[in-house]
Amino acid sequence: MTSAISDQWELLRGAGLGRGFAGTWVESADTEIVAALLGADPRSREVCDLTTAMAHYRPMAFAERAWIGPHSDGWTHALTISGPPPKTAALAGAGLRFLQISTVDGTVEDLLYGDGVTTGRVSRRWYGELVAEPGSMLEPYVREIGRPSIMPEVVRGPGGDEPEFHGRVCLDGFLVVAGRVSGRFVDREWLGATRALYVLGTQSARQTLA
Repeated sequence: MTSAISDQWELLRGAGLGRGFAGTWVESADTEIVAALLGADPRSREVCDLTTAMAHYRPMAFAERAWIGPHSDGWTHALTISGPPPKTAALAGAGLRFLQISTVDGTVEDLLYGDGVTTGRVSRRWYGELVAEPGSMLEPYVREIGRPSIMPEVVRGPGGDEPEFHGRVCLDGFLVVAGRVSGRFVDREWLGATRALYVLGTQSARQTLA
């Protein structure tokens, strides 16, 4: 894993997302359709840069907001600014491939994905090893990453031995998988883009697509 790739989390954390990060990569070039499937209220749409969007940064807050726009050729990205990660049932129902990565207070959740037909998760083992279902959409990418070459130090606690940097290594791996599947990694140009900030959680947008 090169430093340029593994620096994705450092860039995201530097942008202020250290207390919680939720990103949803969707294989669709139609950002408005993706926003609607995620429950965005079109009346709330505000085109802005990330610095402006981050004024609303409240991880896991009641109000749901996401910064949504083009990610790469044929892909849209939704960055959660406040509230929990957006629900993905409508993406799966529309037959779209997607990946979702989320962290809360240092805890890294399993990578959630949809292959256009079914949904699944990439789980984790100690020392940052990722585990995908054999034959799944992400299994070749996880196999390519392989096991971490450097085992982190072990911290002893009441629950047993816990690798100190387990979550960080897993998160780096998830971000690499997302970058390779979608064709683009997070970089400074990505963070400097202009996208649309939406309020989520409405049903009207989804109903118009039914």
